[in-house]
Amino acid sequence: MDKHEQEVMERIREATDEIKVPDRLKPERIEEMLSGKKPKKRMPFYQIGLLTAACLTILVGAVVWMDSKEDITVGSNTAQNITAEKISDDEQIASAGSYDQVYDYIKEYQDSMKRQERNSATFDLRVAGDAETESVASEDSASWSAGYSGDYSQTNVRQEGVDEGDIVKTDGKYLYVVEDNGRTVDIVLADGGNLEKAGSIELGKDYNIREIYLSAEKQKLVVVCEKWIYYDDSSEEQDYFVEDVYVWGDQKTVAITYDISNVANPAEEGRISQSGSYSSSRMADGYLYLFSEYYIGGEIDQAEPRTYIPMINEKTIEESSICLPQIPQAYMYEVITSIDIEEPDKVQDNKAVFSKGGEAYVSNENIYFYETEWGDSGSCTTTIRKIAYQKGKLEAKIQGTFSGYLNDSFSIDEYKGNLRVVTTDGDTNAVYVLDDKLKVIGSIEGLAEEERIYSARFFRDTGYFVTFRETDPLFSVDLSDPENPNILGELKIPGFSEYLHFYGENRLLGIGMSADEETGSAEEVKLSMFDISDNTDVKEEATYILEDVFATDVSYDYKSVLADPEKNLIGFAGYTWSGENYYLFTYDEKEGFVCKLEEEINGNTSRGTRGVYVKDTLYVIQGNVIEAYNLTDASKVGDYIL
Repeated sequence: MDKHEQEVMERIREATDEIKVPDRLKPERIEEMLSGKKPKKRMPFYQIGLLTAACLTILVGAVVWMDSKEDITVGSNTAQNITAEKISDDEQIASAGSYDQVYDYIKEYQDSMKRQERNSATFDLRVAGDAETESVASEDSASWSAGYSGDYSQTNVRQEGVDEGDIVKTDGKYLYVVEDNGRTVDIVLADGGNLEKAGSIELGKDYNIREIYLSAEKQKLVVVCEKWIYYDDSSEEQDYFVEDVYVWGDQKTVAITYDISNVANPAEEGRISQSGSYSSSRMADGYLYLFSEYYIGGEIDQAEPRTYIPMINEKTIEESSICLPQIPQAYMYEVITSIDIEEPDKVQDNKAVFSKGGEAYVSNENIYFYETEWGDSGSCTTTIRKIAYQKGKLEAKIQGTFSGYLNDSFSIDEYKGNLRVVTTDGDTNAVYVLDDKLKVIGSIEGLAEEERIYSARFFRDTGYFVTFRETDPLFSVDLSDPENPNILGELKIPGFSEYLHFYGENRLLGIGMSADEETGSAEEVKLSMFDISDNTDVKEEATYILEDVFATDVSYDYKSVLADPEKNLIGFAGYTWSGENYYLFTYDEKEGFVCKLEEEINGNTSRGTRGVYVKDTLYVIQGNVIEAYNLTDASKVGDYIL
């Protein structure tokens, strides 16, 4: 993309960040609906952005834009003047006292929307101004070793000690792979190039498997999926597929736990379902924390709480577990359920947090939900709510705010009880430190004007973040004194890093794009290795440009990265004009990046590509195709079609 196209994409993204698109309307689902079949190749990230924008444009005629110019009366406030600060006037997170209170809350909000419909003849979907737009096991929020143990790779996770689901897992003997049909998990013996199917788990066609978890020690596999329910005019339940095309219906998020001590015959041990589409999940200390997004329907009945209260295992959540903002402005819940995988048919605890849609960051002790409110001038404020978790127990703690929005979950980090964030607000950036009460106690503001955050990473008392417009400043920040953070160094180089990963104690890996030094337009995929041994004088030690490779999944899917400094492996998929290749690098102090493997990917999926190693074999998995390569000489030693 040239500079103009980049600016357009940035504005589209910023203008649509706060719109929560139902999962059934996300780009990959739209692709399937339009084609009636699974797409052969996933679209590059910028095409996905354009498709999302197009879908949102189509939806404008069917929904009311929340930030309309018309005033909406809500009690004594107006919608124009409702800000995240007002949501968080009270530091404590309010809990509902009764279902009737929740009903009144929702009804007042819905009535305000109806008044807006009557008062507004047009919808104003616009880009605002010129805006761009510690712990249980360790104090370290990000380990340079990426948490790998044993002679096989594990899922690349955001927080060390907190596992995440993925479409491929391994225990060093078997590969556990979600098939592209979304209904099957295959268990494949991985013995070098000898691949053999050992067992499988098959769900009905009304299920869509999103991710899986593997506990090798407990010999359990947890399948996290969505279940679709479609009702016709006679309100009879039907399958959600009609001639392989998705149809509108209700969704539940389901976690099913299997005993895999006998891989040839996995045995279901229990399942938990909750209202809404799957959002995310985490696993820590043998407990699964399941997140879903439940949108409140248009028609609610005060006498029937199930029409406006989320349900878990067909029972409505208790009033005391519902967390309310301070004003009636939300239209959905973030539903959290905790499950002990040793007792997978029981709910340990649950919460339902009213929201307009946001994201989650999970530290080793707390779940943070954050959502951004946008102002007319292009400035914005983020509200953040903290829910503590331990051994399955959930406790709503506190809420607060800070200026700006977060690029992704790597821009927020908890360490020694404090929360550190790197934000973009309008045409400037900032670093904030919040205490355990979510009060800002330290800040650096006015950073890198007319640029925005592209990537960030924290390690102990130091933070690193990248901004970009025409060059790539890599900032290092001293956070050892939380009340007085300060910039240690700034390295300016062409291009930008979209993902940062600690690669040994003194190196930081960057994966991103090269850029034209004069125009700033992105060109080809670029690897950078930064020497951070002296955090006051960070140096770009080596670079590698992948010629004719114009995009990767890395910027929006960190699980697609294989980065193991102990094994000295860096792997990911990249898009070329002729297709998609898998690249595997090692890093040498003298030679820099060494490309060990560049092979065409022969799978077919919209779910992503994974590179997984077991001992001396790399397995590249895309869709229903597994290809095996020898790590010593990069020769292909086998393949398997599921």
